[in-house]
Amino acid sequence: MPTSNGPFILSRAKPEDMLEMTKLQYACFPPFVRLNFMGCHSEAEIPKITDTYIKAMSEDPADIWIKVTDPETGKIIAGADWKVYMSVPQLEAEQCPPWLKGKEAEDSKKFIKKMSEGRWKAMHGKPYIYLHICYTDDAYRRRGAGGMMLKWGCDLADQLSLPGYIEASPEGSHLYRAFGFYDAGRIEWEEDAVVMKRDPQSTEVRGGKPKPS
Repeated sequence: MPTSNGPFILSRAKPEDMLEMTKLQYACFPPFVRLNFMGCHSEAEIPKITDTYIKAMSEDPADIWIKVTDPETGKIIAGADWKVYMSVPQLEAEQCPPWLKGKEAEDSKKFIKKMSEGRWKAMHGKPYIYLHICYTDDAYRRRGAGGMMLKWGCDLADQLSLPGYIEASPEGSHLYRAFGFYDAGRIEWEEDAVVMKRDPQSTEVRGGKPKPS
């Protein structure tokens, strides 16, 4: 697949971007996450989870999707969903895909419940910013798109004086450490995750004018 030499552009995602972004997310994630987190047995179910994401964009005040675009090709090459919890989030805020049935639904509920309880315990029921979803097109890996999305979220967290939280794959944790995240535990499942936290960096805004002479 042809790629350009950059630079890439980060911007806020819109509802009309979500189908392309969800197709990329599906391509980037392993089968376990596709089924239990996205509710997708195959690409045919991508429109269902896309509609769920679009609904959250308008109804969930914590939900912020961003995208990274290759301006030379117009292709979305990376995406992230940051959750900014300015007040205490509900423990059961995240639900399993409603179209899953039987054992698949139960497994998904257990998976999501375990992750939600881990966040609640780690963040002590206080406000925080959470990198809910993050992915990059394989053809653009190690080109800085992930770092752009991490910097965007960490800068926002610092402006709001909020701690950060991520559930990272072991192989992806090195990127998060570069932005100040540190290991805070593990979530054991079929796909083990490293729990990582970040303390807000103090930011001062200085300004004003000298008093009139």
